[in-house]
Amino acid sequence: MLRRLLLSIGLTAAALAGCAPEPPPSAPTPGPVFVLGFDGLAPDVLEGFENEGILPAFAKLREEGATGRVRSTIPMISPPAWATVSTGVSPVGHGIWSFWVPEGGNPRGRFVDATARLAPAIWQDLSARGRTVGVINVPITCPPDSVNGFMIAGFPYPENAPLTWPPTLEREIVAEGYERDAWLGPPAAGEELEWLHRMRAIGDARRRIGLQRLFDAKPDFSFIVFTTPDRIQHHLWKFTDPEHPYYRPDAPDELKNSVRDIYVWCDDILAEVRSKLPRDATLIVVSDHGFGPAYAGLSKATVLAGFGGAGEGDVAESRNLFGGDFWLGDVDDATRAEFRRRLADLTDPSGRSVVKEVHDTRETESAGYGLELGPDLVAEEADGYLFVPGAPSAPLVGGLAPGAFSGWHRRLGYFAAVGHPVDPGVAVRDLDLMDVPAMAMHLLGEIIPRRYTHNIPRRVFPLTYFVERPMVFDGAPDGELLRPGERPPAADNAELQEQLQSLGYLK
Repeated sequence: MLRRLLLSIGLTAAALAGCAPEPPPSAPTPGPVFVLGFDGLAPDVLEGFENEGILPAFAKLREEGATGRVRSTIPMISPPAWATVSTGVSPVGHGIWSFWVPEGGNPRGRFVDATARLAPAIWQDLSARGRTVGVINVPITCPPDSVNGFMIAGFPYPENAPLTWPPTLEREIVAEGYERDAWLGPPAAGEELEWLHRMRAIGDARRRIGLQRLFDAKPDFSFIVFTTPDRIQHHLWKFTDPEHPYYRPDAPDELKNSVRDIYVWCDDILAEVRSKLPRDATLIVVSDHGFGPAYAGLSKATVLAGFGGAGEGDVAESRNLFGGDFWLGDVDDATRAEFRRRLADLTDPSGRSVVKEVHDTRETESAGYGLELGPDLVAEEADGYLFVPGAPSAPLVGGLAPGAFSGWHRRLGYFAAVGHPVDPGVAVRDLDLMDVPAMAMHLLGEIIPRRYTHNIPRRVFPLTYFVERPMVFDGAPDGELLRPGERPPAADNAELQEQLQSLGYLK
């Protein structure tokens, strides 16, 4: 009798259990994280090529991962953008706003390098916790940090600074054909094909040698950046766009297809990385900003002259050659506000606005001590325009010099994530570059330093993910952030100036 009763109870319990909802799957054990960076990869350009069917790896990524756009920094140029992806803080926290760093009352100061950074990088945080890292060609990382793993520094390169950590690695990779990030300068007229072939060869060597190092080492955290898309779009966009003033109908097809071909090259890299990553890895793909055509220039000197000469003085010598960053100096709040209003009201001769938005850097919500190092205002150009030094007597809107950039940055870059535990087919919105390191830390199962920005879109992951694995933070919001006077000293040098001039950012 007792046996029958127990059997009946057991069958009833089993039936009830069968009617109960399935418990949520437990969060997978954290695997490695691989960050694949493409400098200047534009989401709208990519989507156009993807719709043509020539980017199968990106199309597959859209189906199997979370993809979308990511907001770049202000200013939207490589030094602050990649420093933000590296540190998880805004330029207010890491202190890198441009290719220059003010020092000792000198607005021109010194050229930027890794010693200018006021915040630790994610690979330093991970190394301190015993995790292994491999970092390759991330801009503004020379001299390289001593890490638990290896590091190959990205541009610019101070004189006599080592390229790698450990230092012995440099000899090995150079023997294999690795070259420092290219500073070939804008191509001379008639030499564009030779320039393109050289740029592609350097990128191919970085792909072959850099990726193989990461695949062989299998670190917990990998981070590699390919800068070739940025270089090609800056200098060769005019050959791909029939509406550009410097478009040449008789140009070789290889130049006309140069932007398309470099996106196909990025697609090949994506496919290679995905095919070789372990099954438990999460891949993050990110670009520092987008791209588009630059059809006409906006004279910064004319803007300043129209405001009574306040600000930079010799614009060409004081800061970046291109871009809408304005350093006003010692002006009161009313003057600052009036200058911002006038920037926002700038129009071309047809009455079309030439400025999309004016950003006041004081409005950045971020901990840190680097605000004083940055511009006062940043004018984000309307599509098709590019701020250039100009001259006080020049018209506001003018043609670009033949050797100037024919393509320029856009605020929105590309972002994607794929692998456990990312939900497939999700459209990513409301993401900043600052959020990437916190996401990587969390995916690795690590406690996130509280100084990191952490606005991670929850819809990227399953509904139960953050219940199973909540984000955990530690430390103070300004923990380990340096003040400008606490940085290690670094001497300016002619080699850095030559590199930045050749890239087109300085005269």
